[in-house]
Amino acid sequence: MTKRTSLPNEPADDRKGGGGGCVQSEIKSDVDAEAPPDAELDGGLRAWRQATDILDSIDEALVALDGEYRVIYQNRRAEQIDQQPLAAIRGRRLWEVWPQVAGSDLEALCRRTMTERQPTGVEKRLDGEGTTLWLEIRFLPTAEGVGCFFRDITTRKRAEEEARASHERAVKILESISDAFYAVDNDWRFTYINRKAEQIWGRSRDTLLGLRTWEAFPKVLGSEAFEAQKRAVREGREMTIEVISPTLGNWVEASLYPSADGLSVYFRDITARRQAQQALLTAKETAEAANLAKGKFLAAASHDLRQPLQALLLFVDVLKPHVQGSQGATALMHLGRGLDALKELLDSLLDMSRLDSGVVEPTIETVSIAPLFEHIAASYRPVAAAKGLELHVDPCAAAARTDRTLLIRMVRNLVENALRYTEQGRIDIECRQAGGRLLIEVRDTGIGIPPDHLERIWDEFHQVGNPERDRNRGLGLGLAIVRRLSQLLNHPVEVRSKPGRGTSFIIALPLARTIETPVTAVEAATTGRGRFAVVVDDDAIVLLGLETIFRDWGYEVLVAGSAQKAVEGLSRAGRRPDLIVADYRLREGRYGTEAVARIRALYADPGHPPIPGLILTGETGPDCERDAAAHGLGIIHKPVTPRQLGHALGELLGTP
Repeated sequence: MTKRTSLPNEPADDRKGGGGGCVQSEIKSDVDAEAPPDAELDGGLRAWRQATDILDSIDEALVALDGEYRVIYQNRRAEQIDQQPLAAIRGRRLWEVWPQVAGSDLEALCRRTMTERQPTGVEKRLDGEGTTLWLEIRFLPTAEGVGCFFRDITTRKRAEEEARASHERAVKILESISDAFYAVDNDWRFTYINRKAEQIWGRSRDTLLGLRTWEAFPKVLGSEAFEAQKRAVREGREMTIEVISPTLGNWVEASLYPSADGLSVYFRDITARRQAQQALLTAKETAEAANLAKGKFLAAASHDLRQPLQALLLFVDVLKPHVQGSQGATALMHLGRGLDALKELLDSLLDMSRLDSGVVEPTIETVSIAPLFEHIAASYRPVAAAKGLELHVDPCAAAARTDRTLLIRMVRNLVENALRYTEQGRIDIECRQAGGRLLIEVRDTGIGIPPDHLERIWDEFHQVGNPERDRNRGLGLGLAIVRRLSQLLNHPVEVRSKPGRGTSFIIALPLARTIETPVTAVEAATTGRGRFAVVVDDDAIVLLGLETIFRDWGYEVLVAGSAQKAVEGLSRAGRRPDLIVADYRLREGRYGTEAVARIRALYADPGHPPIPGLILTGETGPDCERDAAAHGLGIIHKPVTPRQLGHALGELLGTP
């Protein structure tokens, strides 16, 4: 039997033929020794086909060369890449098939493998017309010569190039940012440090890369910053912290970003910012202390200034029936006007101070607008008629979310402003809905506002057309108060004006979904009809003035300087009071609300409601209002005119 160690040069499959030699595959035949030559040949062909099938199935391309560098075989993958059939290249030398190989490093590597019988390899970029191909090429020695294995790695190389470009972009960004940056791996070894971190630390990154953080900076161990970093890695979440740097000794803001590869840290020196924050905090505390002192001053000044003015206002009204002759009546009238102006100035200044100091706290509720308009109309129609003006109020059935008292103050100030600057024509007050809001408009036919004054009208003491400061034209504080109330309530106010033709102010309020049942205001109770009133005030002059006014109105009056005096007087009077009026702040640290509570306790009866009470006070802070509300008491601020006092009593008692 003869064993074949090579295959025929002309197999049936043309791709497997060999015009210039054959591939020595060293395939051993398992054919039986007694088998005839034809059977031996068939077995060899089967082995050949199996071998070529295997070579055709691999992902790598293969070109086999003989000792003369002639092509003796290529597999199907090689044919796909070079797009040349085996029949076209078989028997031709390597550089004849691929001229670009001649004299190149590939030829050098191939010859080296051929002569030294050692494997060689290279990654080669091949540029064609509009295309780029990357190949991984390996030369392996074979029995016949050299096997050239190569695979298309273009996708991998492009990915590597993109990754490298992305890395270069990231490095460029990290080197250009104003924040310091460093990265550590899972063993806390520095893997990257940017230039800013070098500058802040005063250390070269070349001396730090590869070191653990505590090897480079021993003070980090146990520090708040390092504990936060460990927590970020442990919990796998991003964090931003502000800490004292253990390496720098100053404040830094650090953003921590954990990943599968370790931790990235951006940090910046915020010492200046922290110092500024501390300065702001100190300034805020100082301002709050000053504001508290201002509030105390306002409370004291409000009380002390209002008390004598309150007495004067009351006594002017008391003196009217006793002044004889036109000259005395005229003098008394001028005195009353002067006191009214002083009261208006004091009220406005204290209101401005209260608004600026933040002691006014609005109570937002659903407010029906119709009663508000009725109140405004009743108050100002006589004033408008005295000037020959028509005051027209359009009925309004809507409701708004606002503070009832503060909104009334805004509208009153706008109406009073219109009255001052309108000599003929009319003043209109109306409301309408627009854009989901309720608009209240006060419009007049007055002198108007020049365009260059439209912003200045909100300034304190600024008045259009009143350079002589005529007090009959007001003080110039009404619109300043409107602006502050607008900001406090978040009710924007718009002004439109044409000089010589009039002005329009529009308040925008949140529209309420439901309308509460309005509480109808009653006329001033200036007829006592024998009611019994208890008046408590620690100022003798004010107490005397109140006693005189109440007696003139037809009340029986018990006056007292304290709650104890009032209780003692009531025990002698033997009569249940119909009304209690008390100053809020009394002597020895006592309060008017306590006096009302003690008097009510004397006559507590489940079958009767508590005795109506009114706090008459010069206090401007919110504590007084809250205390009065907690006891179910009305409140009115000094100085108050007899007309205002009568109206407040009428609303309290619910009778004309």
